[in-house]
Amino acid sequence: MADDFKITAQEMPAAIEAILFASGDPVNIERLAECLNSKKAAVEEVLKGLMEKYEQNPWGGLVIRKMEDSYCMMTKPNQKRILDRMFGPKAQVPLSQASYETLAVIAYNQPCTRAQVETVRGVSSDSIISRLLDRGWIEEAGNLDAPGRPALFRTSRQFLAEFGIESVAELPPMELMSYKTIRDLEDSLRKAAGGEDKQITIDSLLDKKEEDKQEEQEDGSGDN
Repeated sequence: MADDFKITAQEMPAAIEAILFASGDPVNIERLAECLNSKKAAVEEVLKGLMEKYEQNPWGGLVIRKMEDSYCMMTKPNQKRILDRMFGPKAQVPLSQASYETLAVIAYNQPCTRAQVETVRGVSSDSIISRLLDRGWIEEAGNLDAPGRPALFRTSRQFLAEFGIESVAELPPMELMSYKTIRDLEDSLRKAAGGEDKQITIDSLLDKKEEDKQEEQEDGSGDN
């Protein structure tokens, strides 16, 4: 049955705002286009204009953010102080440096298994991965086609939202082990502006560890 629903170009910005506001969660661009019975390109063009309007309004408290192929309406980061007064600050236990390290390994090598993360870190990561899952920064992404079918992990939409990036492609080309705190990673993300891709992988990190080990052995031999 043909869908005879129609919406004018003038009505579309308000319609999109209403959908995003009422949804609360990110809405896929395909779902938006289907609901509006409009072409995806037309919806994306309107969304681009809305995002610029919200971002450039110094007196507004909301923004529209793109996360991969979805869009979400959310509060501006500079409104955290007043939101804490209204709802109370979120009491979250600070994550350890090992947790940030594990998060970085997953972010730069996703999807990856627990075993792959532990190969990089050299220690068990079960409890840390569980904490990252509870925090909402990572999620399961299916299973590896290998004996035992181990779970694969990737960063989540919440990770993108809290770090202020559209996709993991915007992760800065930096040594993943350099992130000692969440602030370090946030600052580097803000400064990321393209350039040569130097993102580290599990294989290259293992090669680097082997090189470092050989250098240490050579240095030790030279001291004798």
